[in-house]
Parts: sequence; C-alpha cells; structure tokens
Amino acid sequence: MKFELNFLPSGATDEDIFEHIREIDSIVDKEFLTQQDFNTHSKIHSGTLVRRFGDWTKVLELAGLGNKATGCGVFGVPRAQISNKQRQQKARYMTNDEILEELRRIAKDLNKDSVTFEDVRNHSEMLAPEIVRRRFGTWAVGMEKAGLKVTEMYHRRYSDEECFENLLNVWTHYGRQPVYSEMKSSPSKIGPDTYKRRFGGWRKALEAFVSRMNQEENSEGQPVFKKEEQIPQVRVQIRRRIVAVEDKHNIGLGLRYKVLSRDNFKCIRCGRSPATDIGVELHIDHKLPFSKGGKTILENLETKCKECNLGKSNRHIE
Repeated sequence: MKFELNFLPSGATDEDIFEHIREIDSIVDKEFLTQQDFNTHSKIHSGTLVRRFGDWTKVLELAGLGNKATGCGVFGVPRAQISNKQRQQKARYMTNDEILEELRRIAKDLNKDSVTFEDVRNHSEMLAPEIVRRRFGTWAVGMEKAGLKVTEMYHRRYSDEECFENLLNVWTHYGRQPVYSEMKSSPSKIGPDTYKRRFGGWRKALEAFVSRMNQEENSEGQPVFKKEEQIPQVRVQIRRRIVAVEDKHNIGLGLRYKVLSRDNFKCIRCGRSPATDIGVELHIDHKLPFSKGGKTILENLETKCKECNLGKSNRHIE
C-alpha cells in the first residue's frame, strides 16, 4: 500500500488553494479565521499551508483575507496564531476555579452538558485540555468538579475493527493516509492516543490497518488465520448455513478499502472526492445490482458519491 505524505489535491494551483480558503471562510463566517476553525471544515490541513506559504497570517493575506488575522488575543498575539503551547503557558497561572469556570463557559457557548478535548482546543484562547487532566488527575474528575458530564466515548473501549472502521473513514475523507494530528478532528470519532495505546504506537496502528485491509477473507467474511493460529475444532456439531462473501450484500471492511483505493477515493461518475469537495460522501455500489444477481466482488463494485449512487437506485447502468 502506497502511503501518500503530501495531501494537497493533485494538480491544485495556488489560486485553487486560495479559493478553497475563501470558501472555508464563508462557511466559518466569523470575525477571525483561526487555524482550528479552518481545520474543522477543510480537507487541507492548515499546517500544510503554513509550511508552503509561511505563517498563518501570510496564508490569509495571500488569499485576500488579511483582515481575518487581525485583532489580538492572549499574549498580544493575533487570535489565528495562538498555539496550544501558548495556551498551556497561560493556563499555568490560572487557579482551579478559573479553569473550571472556563470549562463551564465553553459548555454554555456550545449549548452542551459536556465538553471534549477538541472543544477546549477549538473554543478557548487561554486553556489547553492537557492542563485540565494535569491539574485534576483525570479528565473525568475535571468534568465532575465543573458540574459537567463525561461523554460516553470517554469510557468507551474500542475493538480493533472499530478502530479500523474509523481509520478507513478518515482515510477516505482525506483520500490518503491521515497523519496523527488529524485523528483529533472530525470525521474521526476515535482519538490518536487510543491507537497508540492499543497498537503500541501510531506507526504500528497504521501498519496493523494496512495489514488488516490486505487480508483475504474466508466465506464468513472474517480474516483468514495462519495454520498455526487456527482455532481448535470443538467436538460439537453446529449446523449453520455458510454464506460466501460474494453472496452477501454487506461489503466487508477490507473489500471496501480495496475498492476505494482502486478508484482513488473518487466518485467514478462525477470525479468528486471528499479530499477536494466539502460534503462529498462516498458509497460503494454494486455495478450489477445485488437484487439482480450481482456479486459482492471487487470486479462488480465501484465508488460513487451519494448523489450519483442514489440517482441510480437498482437500475443497471453501463
């Protein structure tokens, strides 16, 4: 599997990128366009733009949005340039009560009864989420002292398949291998630290993902075990109908990855991709409809955006 490190859209000109920035600005519709808000809606990470054009203020100026980088936040630094490290430095001088009050303010502004790490990163200029955990021992204790709830996902223990499913969604979103920091933002529902803990590191998590995607599947749609890993037969006869993968309507995780990768994470009809067009949702579709005898095999599957796929229904289009 080829790992793509440069995730700017292939062939995109500087003007294409600046137009994209202006489009994101119209979506965010705030007085200032911060890197955090930009990353929430964009398929191009702000860090890539900074490396390509200079600091964030320079990026906005080149896009004709220089006024979006004006105004001072904490430390006298333009709001768009406040880093997580600077917020940590500021938070060091906050009392516990001030930290708890800031958490409550964020929850109130977002109209939520709980806040996440990302909520703090994206909506506070003076508080870094790491400080909450450091000051109160755990994130959950901090939420409790602030009178807020801990999200269900905080206590969630994910299986390997759930981690891989989430990683595939993010991979599809960018049209390439995601980087560690991108797992902190939507569409990812599982943070990068979970992958580090479960697989022993982010690189190892990626290697496990690619290995899983490349595994052949047996008739049950499960990964094939090596001979020495085969589970011993239990001496009890269990009668059940074995259904081949190709005869199932559901498309397994590995097969979906192969189809998306083959089609370059783009709709084969209109050419749109989540990596370049905001809001595009990709589906895996049977060329010959399953209801008409179409098989769930690589040759009979193709990538389509939601609009092109729903427009087809169950008609067979050549």
